[in-house]
Amino acid sequence: MNNEHYRELVQKKTRTKLASCGYADRFDPFVLNKDPRLRILYDGLFSLLPKDVPCGKLLDIGCGTGIYFDALAGHSQHIEAIDFSDEMIRIAREYCSQNNLNNINARKGSAEMLEYEDESFDVVIELDALHHICDLEKTLAEVSRVLKPGGHFLVFEPNVSNPLIFLVHALPAEERLAVSRNRPGKLVKLLEKRFDTVRWDGVCSLITQPEGIKGFILDTYLKFWKVSGLKQFYPRQVWLGRK
Repeated sequence: MNNEHYRELVQKKTRTKLASCGYADRFDPFVLNKDPRLRILYDGLFSLLPKDVPCGKLLDIGCGTGIYFDALAGHSQHIEAIDFSDEMIRIAREYCSQNNLNNINARKGSAEMLEYEDESFDVVIELDALHHICDLEKTLAEVSRVLKPGGHFLVFEPNVSNPLIFLVHALPAEERLAVSRNRPGKLVKLLEKRFDTVRWDGVCSLITQPEGIKGFILDTYLKFWKVSGLKQFYPRQVWLGRK
């Protein structure tokens, strides 16, 4: 993971290109938290969390700038949100402050060395972060350590079995770990070393919200896969596990 890469991304505030994530349409929480399509996506993801189990404490690993904090805030009494990027945490804190999200504590932290006590969280989530982490086994061991027995781990990741997703993750160096990890069967196998699978599902959605002709092309692309019903090839995947 390259802290400087994300510092430059935030400071330049460019839009996404094929092989390079931008800030304005991918990481700006002041825009993306209010995007109706993304709100539907994240509400759907968080609805997978068990409703019959109280969630006093939730840990969000790799929270970035908090583009889904509005959707997440109501799912736990207290949320610890960590990211390795100083600049992204600065933006996340600013967003929480301006939007009165007082139950979210955004701070710098490492997924490979979580600074929390054993069995201290009811739920851990990771959205689009595992494929950036070098030592995945150490990270999953840390998640298991801080998660209470019977607690849940929610993972949302790109699916490189999809041709477009494979391409955009094979080109940038900071995304390339997804190519070796993020085929559904491989990812589930890695996660099941520490957790029991509750469910896996394909998600036919993209995080970037493009405009104009690019937006039309990508919407058409998504509609093609949605009609196909081939969830193993949908652009995204969600997995829910239990300790």
